Amino acid sequence: MNNLASIEGVIHFDRLIVQTDLSAIPQVLSWFEAFQQAPVSQVVWLQGQIALVEGFTNAVRHAHAQFPKQTPIAIEAGTYPNRLEIRVWDQGSPFDLAALIDRVEQDYPNPLEHEAHWGATLFKKLKDQHNWNIEYRCAREAQNCLNLTKFY
Repeated sequence: MNNLASIEGVIHFDRLIVQTDLSAIPQVLSWFEAFQQAPVSQVVWLQGQIALVEGFTNAVRHAHAQFPKQTPIAIEAGTYPNRLEIRVWDQGSPFDLAALIDRVEQDYPNPLEHEAHWGATLFKKLKDQHNWNIEYRCAREAQNCLNLTKFY
């Protein structure tokens, strides 16, 4: 895994490994509280918290749907003088998140009327209205990484 802490200028970095289980959300949220500090504003931290929960939920419900609960999901976050970075690592089959985000408004003009793809709608709003960089890519060793970055 590419370690966020290896990049110079890190103010705070941490890594958490949890099981593929939605009941880990309180643990993930508690862990992420440590990133609620300067230079990260309250607004950016809240956006990051929402994106983190969505990314984790997607890893559990979609990427790891066929895997046992013991399958680990690694989460990394780092604050830097100019950005907040969050990464969620999963072991599922890769997919094209960018394409889904690009077509979500066309396919789901009113997301409240659909059960699926609320996360893509959320990620699109974070990207378009709040300038988050959102990437999902296949990494080495059959792992995928959702990378969420907000420059401030």
